[in-house]
Amino acid sequence: MTSFSFAARNLRRDWRRGELLVLLVALAIAVAAATAVNLFNDRVRQAMTASGGDAIAADLRLELRAPLAPERRERIAQSGLRLADTAGFASVAIVNEQTALVAVKAVDANYPLRGNLRIERVDGSREDVTHGPPPGQAWVQRRVLAELGISLGETLQLGDSQFQASALILLEPDRDTGFVGLAPRVMLNAGDIAATGLLQSGSRATYRLLLAGKPENIRAFRADFEPTLEVGETLENAGEARPALRAALDRADVFLDLAALVAVILAAIAIAMSAHQHALGRYDEIALIKTLGARRGFLLRALIWTLALLGISGTLVGVTIGTLVQAVLSQLIAGVMQLTLPPPSLSALLPGLATGIVILFGFAWPALAQARHAPAARVFQRALPLPPWRGRMVSAMAMLTVAGLVIWLSGDLELAIRVLGGGIIAAAVLWLAARGGIRLLAGLRSGKSASKHRGPGVGVGLGLQAVLRRPRESALLAVGFGVGLSVLFLLVLVRGDLLAGWQQNLATDAPNRFVINIAPDQTEAVDNYLRDAGFGQPEIFPMVRARLVSLNNQPLNGDEEEAAEFLQRELNLSWQWQMKPDNKLLSGRWWQPGDEGRGLVSVEASVAERLELELGDTLGFDVAGEEFFAQVTSIRSVDWASMTANFYMLFPPRFLNTYPATYITALRVVQGQEAALDGLVREFPNLSLLDIGVILQQLQDIAERVSRVVEFVFIFTLLAGVLVLFAAVQGSRAQRRNEAAVMRVLGARSRVLKTALLTEFLLLGGLAALLATGVAQALAIVIATQLLELEYTMRPLLWLASISLATAAIGLVGLLSVRDVLRQPAMASLR
Repeated sequence: MTSFSFAARNLRRDWRRGELLVLLVALAIAVAAATAVNLFNDRVRQAMTASGGDAIAADLRLELRAPLAPERRERIAQSGLRLADTAGFASVAIVNEQTALVAVKAVDANYPLRGNLRIERVDGSREDVTHGPPPGQAWVQRRVLAELGISLGETLQLGDSQFQASALILLEPDRDTGFVGLAPRVMLNAGDIAATGLLQSGSRATYRLLLAGKPENIRAFRADFEPTLEVGETLENAGEARPALRAALDRADVFLDLAALVAVILAAIAIAMSAHQHALGRYDEIALIKTLGARRGFLLRALIWTLALLGISGTLVGVTIGTLVQAVLSQLIAGVMQLTLPPPSLSALLPGLATGIVILFGFAWPALAQARHAPAARVFQRALPLPPWRGRMVSAMAMLTVAGLVIWLSGDLELAIRVLGGGIIAAAVLWLAARGGIRLLAGLRSGKSASKHRGPGVGVGLGLQAVLRRPRESALLAVGFGVGLSVLFLLVLVRGDLLAGWQQNLATDAPNRFVINIAPDQTEAVDNYLRDAGFGQPEIFPMVRARLVSLNNQPLNGDEEEAAEFLQRELNLSWQWQMKPDNKLLSGRWWQPGDEGRGLVSVEASVAERLELELGDTLGFDVAGEEFFAQVTSIRSVDWASMTANFYMLFPPRFLNTYPATYITALRVVQGQEAALDGLVREFPNLSLLDIGVILQQLQDIAERVSRVVEFVFIFTLLAGVLVLFAAVQGSRAQRRNEAAVMRVLGARSRVLKTALLTEFLLLGGLAALLATGVAQALAIVIATQLLELEYTMRPLLWLASISLATAAIGLVGLLSVRDVLRQPAMASLR
């Protein structure tokens, strides 16, 4: 008999007996979970990247200070990507003698490449369009009509040309959020710009080339073109262009990686426990065939064939189930989210395929390979132990397997190290705590034998004795449950922090209007007007326009790539006495009473990183030809997603008072307050208003989409975790069947056995849930604050609910998994 035929015959025999069912099901669940999560994550990431492209109307955006040279444009056109051109600049719209400062945007026929423009026609109808205005027409924001005193359909003048205001712009996908060109939008056809005479050689304007195409083509183009960027040019995707969107996608990506790792960890636990139980059942068989002349090489090949056949079967079943599950889940989510999910890439199948093989050989192989060393003498003396060092090798190989899978599946070495480090510490803590908990349970044992009790106390006593009779095995089972529950609880807690963080960042009461160009002598009057109009007590912040020109008395000439952005444009400087709630001090100190009027500056963290600033450095600024210096005393982070007025550079009060300044304030405008804003502009004609309500709504929509993705991924991972825990419980079914048979022979009834089993699982589940809650709580604090950069909120009610549900679930799952133990006759088990 060959090793292959021997392995195949044993597999058929074990399958008919049901001995391989647990192992095969656990493997299929592991592969299905990994496949479904990875396929789904791949589709979600593709969809969110495409959806994120709506925020810049493209996949990539090239921003320039001058029109693109023809030879460079030709090179870009050869990449095969779709292109669209836009040009933005400030101008003045005129109607009779009424004027308004506007932000003109000229677009070509291809704009937008991603997303839609939402407009309102003269007849009041609204529609989403994928093109800009036709020649001779202008699409405007409502504020333009209010400032010029005209209605939709009337004519306005820009430069030397007249345009009909034919539609209102309700949604502009790539609307800027910066403070450059904050005037209301007027959109024109690019073919009309030359006739206006507004753009001449040397005119100050922002030129953008939008690019869209397949992800692989975008990546290839960026890698090839980015090294050729000149000073003042930027090439960015949606996440880089929008900090709030980037933060949302980055946090979601971390969570999705954690969700995928959970399925792998739970699967590894189930495979290890099932393989260990199966290996125990093979010791006597291997000892017997050794006495019949089987050599170790034959046994080794037979075991390899056994695992290979199991791996192929389980992996194919798991991949099929996982593909079907993610397809159904993706359809549900696509309908709820109104988001089109692209088909998964073939590479997304690799993690699922590899997970089955790696877990099988990493966890099942060591246990089965150890069984082949069973001495032939076991035929006569079954109590002969195996050498202890082999157990350590099994554990070491299992840990290396987990480490390799985590690093590979996460694709992030730092995240993998943190997960592995936290997992090792958590497992050690769980093991020590589980042994201690079982010792405490020993104090609950009654001095009388449980068999002397009557009523339900008999089953409870037997269940308690079952836990205490096998302290090491019970502790291992509690740790297995505890590790699984820890990662599930961790996802519950982190998911709450993640969604709470987004809701906090994009609060419903966030400002949706900015009022700029307030003169110093108008601040009090504007403040009074806004308070009387029902806008509360608005904060009005000063702004001084300046250029950064030197660092530590050395001129900044623009050669430094990271500094180029700050040298090409003016910065908005401001002063504040109290730090705003959406700012956080990272290093240094905030202003003290003696700092008033001193040359000190607090720098935003991203600027400090790009310029490689340190505390104590001296920055030189130029304001209208006059230079001044300030020492860096603090570095702070800014939550730009809060949509309030924030600044890169802050100074103590009374230092910038001698320089020309304007003021800015942010407002929350609700329905019915538009007329009050119209009155503000009429009373103070020099003021400009920026309506960012559409931008805020866009960011809220994106955050809501990402939140739903997180919720659905969590639900699927939770389901996978419950199924794998069910497989883990199945691992001890054979041992419990034998114990139940002995108890039946001694006169125990099914009701007593059921109570005993339920009590045992409830005790182990309760112990595991308590321990898992503590471990998950500690890990959640680290992940929320270090990986997701969110503030952590304690939720004790969630702990209590998680402990109760987990204990009940483990008790129920455990009882269901061994229900055949209660039905099988005692004689069959003894045989």
